[in-house]
Amino acid sequence: MSPARPAHEQPGAIPASVPYDEYGGIIQDPASVDPDSIDWRKPTPFPALLRLHHTNGLRGSARHVTWRDVYSPATYPMFADDLPHTIRGTVIDHGVIASAVWVPITRRGRYGISLKTFHEQEEHLPAPAPASPAEESAARYIDREHVVQLIRDTFSMGEPEEDLPPDLKTLIRHIREDHQQ
Repeated sequence: MSPARPAHEQPGAIPASVPYDEYGGIIQDPASVDPDSIDWRKPTPFPALLRLHHTNGLRGSARHVTWRDVYSPATYPMFADDLPHTIRGTVIDHGVIASAVWVPITRRGRYGISLKTFHEQEEHLPAPAPASPAEESAARYIDREHVVQLIRDTFSMGEPEEDLPPDLKTLIRHIREDHQQ
């Protein structure tokens, strides 16, 4: 916990494992439930349509809200401090948070969910494989031809390439040259 921020303002951490109940909902305090009924799983972001189910008064140390899945009896606790961010950062349609991705977090020894921030929701594409020399050469040629076409469209007014001024012909020839390395 950062000394600069009080406990209720801490962002939460991704836990090593998350306690789920028999319906697939997250258990806020695993100590209050029969240990045999807990399904511990790896924390993974999940999309869900959630509707506000219970606010628990939003007072004291048990300040949390409970969200309920629209299509199942699964419930998910959320720390009350995350509620304003969730309301501002989502689309709410008839009381349902639409098209959001949630992440399980832990804060102050309790479990809950939090809205993934927009930059976290973007899927990171794998790095492309390095191009072969032939592919690089073809890409350069395609890019050069695009530049030649732009030059022709800008300066030639539809004239054939043979009728262009000598300076433009020289420029186009230099653009098209492929240096062998």
